[in-house]
Amino acid sequence: MRYPIFLSLLLLLPLLGLVQAQDISEEEVAEASPIDNLTLDQCDKKRRGCCSDLYLGDDETLMKCFSIHSDRLPAEGDTDMSKTLKFLSCFVECLYKQRKYVGKSDTINMKMVKLDAEILYADRPKEQAYHIKMFDYCRKDAMNLYNLLKASPGAKAMLKNACRPFLLMVYLCQSEYHKKHECPYFRWEGREKSNTKKSCHDAKIKCYELDGVPAPVEH
Repeated sequence: MRYPIFLSLLLLLPLLGLVQAQDISEEEVAEASPIDNLTLDQCDKKRRGCCSDLYLGDDETLMKCFSIHSDRLPAEGDTDMSKTLKFLSCFVECLYKQRKYVGKSDTINMKMVKLDAEILYADRPKEQAYHIKMFDYCRKDAMNLYNLLKASPGAKAMLKNACRPFLLMVYLCQSEYHKKHECPYFRWEGREKSNTKKSCHDAKIKCYELDGVPAPVEH
């Protein structure tokens, strides 16, 4: 998934000191084996060149929420980071509301996450389990980070007018989960500029075949 404007804003957050960039070095990932030699065990692990990008979500929901909150997008050249955070937080709140993931106060509704996973990945049990595990981890991780931010006067001031900052912390965790934890084949995504787009896609399709489950329909 590529979404240039939102992605550029998301990448500002490490500069604000709100999150730490902890990319997995490519040297730490085994050399990608030829697609024809892939095994199911290899499909369940990181593949070099296929786990470097942030995972933002599906295009349809992103476009819908961007349209709803585009008036909050900071003007070009505006360096007020509180405006950036306000836009991002409201954008993310919209994403989670679309899926009914927003719980009471600062929580994620895990019941809805599980129900949604059953629908989104009806024929793909590994993806169901991954989705649930990711949100369960990220809701806890986000609370720890959010509590630290609330204790910082500077961060607290920047987040003052944001829409549920906790949800933004969850989303940041979600977007990088595959980079810091497991990156199985269904999270593999290459890059045009590094000429890995097609090879990662083909490897992913091969792994779906090896796993005996249908690959999602691409639009």
